[in-house]
Amino acid sequence: MIAGLVASLSACADAPAQSRPPVTAAQPAAAPIFTAPPGPCALRPSCDTPFPKQSKRDFRHHGSSFLSSTQHARHRGRDLFLLPGTPQWVLGKFAYGLSDKDLKDEDIDVYLLRGCGASWEKVGTYRTSEDEGAHPVVHGVADRGGQIFVNLAQVLPGGPLGVGRHRIKMVVAGDGTSADVFLEVLPEGARIAVTDIDGTLTEKEEALVGDVLTGGHSATHPGAAEVMRALSGRGFFLFYLTARPHWLEPRTREWLALRGFPPGIVHTSVTSTGRMGEAAASFKMGELGLLKTATGLAPELAFGNMPSDVAAYASSGIPKTFYYKLDDDARGGVKHDDYRTLLPSLGELSAVCP
Repeated sequence: MIAGLVASLSACADAPAQSRPPVTAAQPAAAPIFTAPPGPCALRPSCDTPFPKQSKRDFRHHGSSFLSSTQHARHRGRDLFLLPGTPQWVLGKFAYGLSDKDLKDEDIDVYLLRGCGASWEKVGTYRTSEDEGAHPVVHGVADRGGQIFVNLAQVLPGGPLGVGRHRIKMVVAGDGTSADVFLEVLPEGARIAVTDIDGTLTEKEEALVGDVLTGGHSATHPGAAEVMRALSGRGFFLFYLTARPHWLEPRTREWLALRGFPPGIVHTSVTSTGRMGEAAASFKMGELGLLKTATGLAPELAFGNMPSDVAAYASSGIPKTFYYKLDDDARGGVKHDDYRTLLPSLGELSAVCP
């Protein structure tokens, strides 16, 4: 049943706009406006400096040109939390269409917005992998073909990235389609808060289905964005962790921004079908373990709504957990039915600005 649902969502997502059901829900043109300051710390930068138009080049292979002209691009990357002095990987996957057909042996131009500043710089051109396993696993991401693995710490003319938030754009040279990733190089003493998305932040657990079928953007729970902004405003780095399919990463980031959530690191599953139930719990445990391995850090706060979230957070030893309308055992976590009731206590947390 899960596979069939994902296939239906994929098919609709790839369908021409005119063949999709009409959108009936009202769609706001911009993120909501929050008048109250979230806290003493500035939110993480949005990194929205416009990207300059680039000239396209010919594909290296005729098959790639045909693929690009007949199928919808589904490129994506992998955001990362990093520590200074460690490898700074850019991980990108390039594929097209419902079958997630890999773009192999083609050039990808990589650009950097260092520190979310005012100007883009070109890092270099890299070729997508042809065979599975051509590159070793990095941060839990295996090479399945059609991917690039670039260690910025080894190739940047200006030296490795410093502490701060950085945006990378990976552009397919043959057609100009692209994917973005964000790298957050953490300062000493960084604090992280992790949150699930579906049902935890979205108004319904299954809201994603309607979003993909209609092209719309579901609502969020009242107060959810304010809670996350309050945490960011007290210096917490936000980790949006969802077991959605990997190809929904760009849409997930778009939804978070549209609904007023502060910038953070976004992780979906690394599969085309996503994860549910015990598989979702296992995936999230693995992601939190990878975070610990890469940074030595575990989140101090966590938000969820399902037993899979409880299992993942409890096994990871997160000290403070909050669960929206959870019927099951919270294992010492706080159950609530309104995010706005959490604001007073979260506002008392100490502020440690990056």
